[in-house]
Amino acid sequence: MINNKRYKDIFQQYIHKGEPTPLSIGTLVVCGLCFLILIVATFTQINFSHPWMKFIPVEGLVAFSKKVSYSPLLPAMIFVIYILGKSYSILMFVCYLIVGFFVWPIFVFGGGFDYLQNYLFGYMLGFFFAIAIISHVLKISRNILHRTFAAIFGVLSIHACGLLYCIILAIFKVISFGLVIPILTEISLGNILYDIIFSILIILIAPYIKNVLWVCMKPKMDRKKRVNQI
Repeated sequence: MINNKRYKDIFQQYIHKGEPTPLSIGTLVVCGLCFLILIVATFTQINFSHPWMKFIPVEGLVAFSKKVSYSPLLPAMIFVIYILGKSYSILMFVCYLIVGFFVWPIFVFGGGFDYLQNYLFGYMLGFFFAIAIISHVLKISRNILHRTFAAIFGVLSIHACGLLYCIILAIFKVISFGLVIPILTEISLGNILYDIIFSILIILIAPYIKNVLWVCMKPKMDRKKRVNQI
């Protein structure tokens, strides 16, 4: 029984319980993995269809099969925020922006400094607000309810920032005001429901994935302490 308790205590030390992400070689490796996840999500399109209802003035509500081509970049970022925490999420995303601006066009539909004039850049800026909001909610609690709220508020903050950036571009005449409503309809209203659903799903399973990665991210146990436990 004593040996079982000792092994259980050792095992519990490698389970993430809300501790801050430490600086370690394992953490930097996980940051690199999350960076690759963002790049893959940027260039991935998920095609699926589902039942939908549409109102037609003459016929009323009509059921049809809606086809969707969806980019999982936003849920991927929600996942990365949970895995890395606030500080390392910012560090990783800043590296993502630097690579997109100076090295390789890894952003959606391009890269380089000209991308500052792209309305999609506003949604990317929203990732910083999502990092702050999600980190704050998860700091309160990491139960299912708070993780769900964190995903929802994170998605809403990204879309709000994207819309605000579009309006700013229109004010400075970078884009036409006539494009703001179509952008709102196609990008935000057309995707926000899917963003929320997929983000909730990914943040619900994220703790189990982080427990696996935490073995690498957690600092090495003091040798004397490890010997005493064994």
